[in-house]
Amino acid sequence: MINESISYPRFRWVVLIAACLGLAAMQIDIIAYAPLLGDIAKDLRVDMGVATNLMAVFLFTTSIAFLVGGFLCDRYGIMFVIILGLLCASIPATSMPWIGTSYRTVLWARIIQGFSVGFLLCTMAPIVAVWFPLPEKGLASGLMSGSVSLGSAVGVLAAPAVFLASRNWQHTAAWLSLLGWLGLPLALGCRHTSRTFEAQSQSRVASSTEGTAFKQALSVPSTWIGVLVAFFSTWCLQTFWNLTPTYFAIDKPVGVGFGPMMSGKLMLAVMVAGMAGPVIGGAIQDKFFRGNSKPILLIGFILSGLFTYAILSPVVYTNKLVLVVCLILAGSGVAFLYPALVVIISGFYPIHIVGKMVGLWMALGAFGGALGCLVGGLAIAKFGNYNAAITQIALAAAIGFIFALFLARPKRWAFSG
Repeated sequence: MINESISYPRFRWVVLIAACLGLAAMQIDIIAYAPLLGDIAKDLRVDMGVATNLMAVFLFTTSIAFLVGGFLCDRYGIMFVIILGLLCASIPATSMPWIGTSYRTVLWARIIQGFSVGFLLCTMAPIVAVWFPLPEKGLASGLMSGSVSLGSAVGVLAAPAVFLASRNWQHTAAWLSLLGWLGLPLALGCRHTSRTFEAQSQSRVASSTEGTAFKQALSVPSTWIGVLVAFFSTWCLQTFWNLTPTYFAIDKPVGVGFGPMMSGKLMLAVMVAGMAGPVIGGAIQDKFFRGNSKPILLIGFILSGLFTYAILSPVVYTNKLVLVVCLILAGSGVAFLYPALVVIISGFYPIHIVGKMVGLWMALGAFGGALGCLVGGLAIAKFGNYNAAITQIALAAAIGFIFALFLARPKRWAFSG
């Protein structure tokens, strides 16, 4: 971590804007397929089960990209990785009118887009560590996380509107890639100045070689406790977003039976919480906890676990006002988790290995999301309803909370800030 007595240039806000644009653009390209899956399946002549793979296959490359992107971030700079992420997201989307005639080519395009998720998300901790002083770290992390949620909302709402106008899902994907191309010149223009400041920052704190520091980081218990916290954070996030909409939409006795339209309206409340929650959490962290994000992480686990479990109660889901309040609180809790982890990672390690460590935490943590969705699906198949599937989200939050209590900054490195 950089000593807080140094001067942080105003250029940091330009770096933050470039990152926010990249994160929002990436999420628009990733999520835009979701509301169009039925039309995509018909056009590619595959069933819905096969088409659904287009929304899951990118998760495999995301874990690889976290690891690779972390190393690239430390070696070649933050903007280099943001540029790679934008290209991986935008080129496949823009090319869809020409390559989107075959399921196989579309699948490969989604695999490439998966790299954009890992590349762009892994830049958040280095940006917070290098560019922002302690009183601004929570806000910076919250704004970046809020940009991802904003991208989700834009993708889900804009994709059907553009499709309605074009009547062509391939053209819809191409049009929605526009933000990525707008963000690319900004990232390219920032690269030299950004890399210069990052190199200066690393030279101030690098008392050990990069390889030695990384080996030391792997030997401290806090690293592996952090990986477990990331694992259960991702479990909560992925299962909440994957299971909750269908829980509300599907008919009784499997679900609640509200139907797709009402389910979509309810999830809009969660999207709003996802955009506002990280920013509010970051502001609370900076103002009341003096930059300490651990309380925000713990609050996130409490809110996500308690209020996700609450939506199983007929007392809650039969009262729309109470249900919306519970969804906003649960959505805010889930939205607190990732930005809090970003700030924790940025403060745990020397700057020159932050990229590698965020890559390690999030790459291994990503398996939590996959396992949570698998467990949820098995629970629905076994019990014929969503009760156990929703309950396991609350249990994952409880386990994550317990591990988070033991998170402590490693004392191996003598650096201040």
